[in-house]
Amino acid sequence: MEKVVVDSDVLIDLLRNEPDTAALIKSLETTHELGTTDINAFELYWGAYKSRKMESEVTTAKGLLNTLFLLGTNEAAMELSAKIISDLERQGNPIDLRDLFIASICIVHSLKLLTRNRKHFEKIRGLKLV
Repeated sequence: MEKVVVDSDVLIDLLRNEPDTAALIKSLETTHELGTTDINAFELYWGAYKSRKMESEVTTAKGLLNTLFLLGTNEAAMELSAKIISDLERQGNPIDLRDLFIASICIVHSLKLLTRNRKHFEKIRGLKLV
């Protein structure tokens, strides 16, 4: 079964019961193993801890994350991140570090990324988007 990494924006829509996102995830689950990165987990928890309903939001984030495989950073991903950001900065095309790390993790593991923020990720050579 092919694996796909799901970005924070899609996970947040899923938590908000956005119908199109829920349908997309349900469809993908039949043919793909879905996961995310430790960076995305951080983003979900960060949002939960800022919420007025912190306790329930943290519990909800934890529950969702427990249904996904989780990929972490490693030396190969960090080296690739350094190369990518150096190239992008030389081109005058900086990128948010969190997006950079997510992309590098996906590339190192040869996995596609499911995101709605295509504009943020399209400039990263070697990253495949769903």
